[in-house]
Amino acid sequence: MSKIVNFSKQIKEGDIFISETNNRHIIDEAIHLGAIAVISDVFIPDCSVPQIIIPSDMERLKEEIGKKTYELYGKKVKTVAITGTNGKTTVSFFIGQLLMQQRKSVCVIGTLGVFINGKQLEQNFRSNTTLPFYDFIQIVHYCYEHSVEYIILEASSQGLLDNRLGNYPIDIGVFLNIGKDHLEFHGGMVPYKKSKELLVPLCTKLVVNADDEWCRTVAQNSFLPIVSFGLDIRNTVVFQQENDKEDDITYKFKVKNEEIEVQMRNSGFYNGMNLAAALASLWALNIPIQNVEPLTLPNGRFQQVDNNKGIKVLIDYAHTPDALEACLSTIKAFAKNNIYVVFGCGGNRDKKKRNEMGKVAISFATQAIITSDNPRNENPADIIKEIVRGLDNNKFRIEPDRKQAIISALQMAEAGDIVLIAGKGHEQEQILHDLVVPFSDRDVVNAYFEEEGGLITKNDPVA
Repeated sequence: MSKIVNFSKQIKEGDIFISETNNRHIIDEAIHLGAIAVISDVFIPDCSVPQIIIPSDMERLKEEIGKKTYELYGKKVKTVAITGTNGKTTVSFFIGQLLMQQRKSVCVIGTLGVFINGKQLEQNFRSNTTLPFYDFIQIVHYCYEHSVEYIILEASSQGLLDNRLGNYPIDIGVFLNIGKDHLEFHGGMVPYKKSKELLVPLCTKLVVNADDEWCRTVAQNSFLPIVSFGLDIRNTVVFQQENDKEDDITYKFKVKNEEIEVQMRNSGFYNGMNLAAALASLWALNIPIQNVEPLTLPNGRFQQVDNNKGIKVLIDYAHTPDALEACLSTIKAFAKNNIYVVFGCGGNRDKKKRNEMGKVAISFATQAIITSDNPRNENPADIIKEIVRGLDNNKFRIEPDRKQAIISALQMAEAGDIVLIAGKGHEQEQILHDLVVPFSDRDVVNAYFEEEGGLITKNDPVA
């Protein structure tokens, strides 16, 4: 059966290629891979396959494809879309785990890839947090063919602004929070918020964080049914308490009149709120919540790296001031000794958050090691200067080489200390100008402890 595809590398024999850039090299590649026709908004000279030309109306085509896909397949597959500055990936994975515990079949789409019932789908989809429209449409079709009942996706501000969901109907829209991120792209907080609010008209019901002012405003300005979560007893899902143990944490919630306990490892208050969002989403889907088994965090989210030195090493994707504070405040609550944090800020991204992250780091940590984090086209030294501006020199040290910064923190730490490595989480690369260099925080940590244990030598490539 022919598919409509707009990413040439996904083309299989018999597919139809939609060209949105009219790049001749890409069109020829699609034809070489087996495209039997090309849809574009301009005439392509000497094209070797039939052309369908839709002048100045490619967005209308997207709307029609979205509508037809929903009518054919989407009515059988319910869709939940999650937006917010922090927590989208974690909440999507929590919802997926809760649905699987209730014996539902579920697809989770987002920053970490595409997962069907917890297993990553090894297909050539692009790596955007919110997939491009035609990738998403392919997944809807795949889910229908494989009897998947629910799609849980992350809806980023840029993805919504780029219209990657088209006009595809969303059953539940989840609004988590608002913080400072991607402001250089959107041009400020107001357009950033408005981009996220583009999710509302696609939805039939909203789940909102009643403890977040922006989320409350979204709910108040909408005529849709609302399911709320938060600390107040008037919410549909009430986050009641957590115990104060370092590792195995029990969260307590009230969902309407029912008490629910959820157990997790290595977590904190902010993940209690993420759990509340997930429970509220199941409530909005009219799925009874019973016998919740322990949940796990996704890869690169407050992820512990085991070692035999007695040092607690945690890796997290936190790359905003709010997210970094959430991680460090959680650690501070159970830390008995020193806290070391390694982090940097991405280049060509919101500069205003850099110094804020520096202030957060030295407020909670014994020592911050300031380093690089995807400097892109900026000089790492310039980014670091902005992070440390006005900070107490005794509370931080600078090491632009990220690998060496991580090693320095591990060398300073002793048994009972905690090291948080923040900013990259699951990422497997470092972006330096036009170079994409393989790099994993976790691999650096593992290699360090293996070397300390005499398992590798300094001359080993991994070292």
